[in-house]
Amino acid sequence: TTQHFIKNIKTDIEILNIEQQYFPITLTQSEYQNSYVCSPYTAYISYARDELGLIKSTTLRGVFRVLIWGASGLLKLGKINQTASINNWLFSTNLVPEWQPETVNQLTQELTNLHPRHSLSIRSLNSVSNPKLMNHLSANGWIMLPARQVYLFNTNDDNWWKRNNVQNDQRLLRKTELELMLPEQHCSEDFKTIEACFHKLYIEKHSQFNPQYTSEYFELLHQNGLIEFFSFRDKKNKIVASIGLFTQQGIITAPIVGYDTAQPKSLGLYRLLIAQLLKVTNERGQALNLSSGASAFKKHRGGKPIIEYTAFYVNHLPSTQKSILRVFAKLMNRFAPKVFANNSI
Repeated sequence: TTQHFIKNIKTDIEILNIEQQYFPITLTQSEYQNSYVCSPYTAYISYARDELGLIKSTTLRGVFRVLIWGASGLLKLGKINQTASINNWLFSTNLVPEWQPETVNQLTQELTNLHPRHSLSIRSLNSVSNPKLMNHLSANGWIMLPARQVYLFNTNDDNWWKRNNVQNDQRLLRKTELELMLPEQHCSEDFKTIEACFHKLYIEKHSQFNPQYTSEYFELLHQNGLIEFFSFRDKKNKIVASIGLFTQQGIITAPIVGYDTAQPKSLGLYRLLIAQLLKVTNERGQALNLSSGASAFKKHRGGKPIIEYTAFYVNHLPSTQKSILRVFAKLMNRFAPKVFANNSI
């Protein structure tokens, strides 16, 4: 069961071979309590309620509270959660290949035949990393729903490495009294501490709708080489901060970030983790998708904001379901990108 590995995700998983590569597909029915990485309803309704505090204008905040309340029932009626999510690794950011037009067409046909009652969806698309794919999907009748604003560091723009904030963080990395642990230095016991660090930051401090990974899952990701863990431990050999790197399509992302929030702020634990991430990114000459949140911090280090989308295919669905999702997509495209940009959501 997926809940043994991620406490707030209940889903079926299938494996699909696309262009000689294997990708996971998650299949959900309703599961409105799932984490947002496996529930569009949670992403657009439950998590959105949690994020209302980020909207600066109190008037706009009130308007969105009412809109979210109204959309809640409509999206359930439109069965937004009854979806087959392609390339869903159950991370905050999936890294999507630039599939060819004929692949998109074949994939759409095959999956609608296999799962005629499910919409199809692909998370984590943006116009910098996936320009051709987004065009192919749109040409095949897919609709794009704005999801959030993410921050990109691209290989063709290495100026971010020279920024003062980045270099200050590198100095902190060199001078810290904490010891850096490389991926191969981690053992089974470490993942229990890493789970606690992740939970303190992502669940307790941020939102219960973030994926609640278990230490067993972290260890499985580590053993299979899907995630590279870099951790910092104190003089008592206790891990106080950890970051997990996921790399695909020549792009790095960090879906696992955690630290002991009770530690002194003077240690700069979040700065240390991002400094190590940026150091690895620079050394490897790869692009980085630094996901959403901490917008000022990421911008000051050279992150370029861009709107991320989830693509949906609904053409084969019953008319009511199809109409609701299309209208919702139109409204989101009209208003959401500006709200995300103005409020750093």
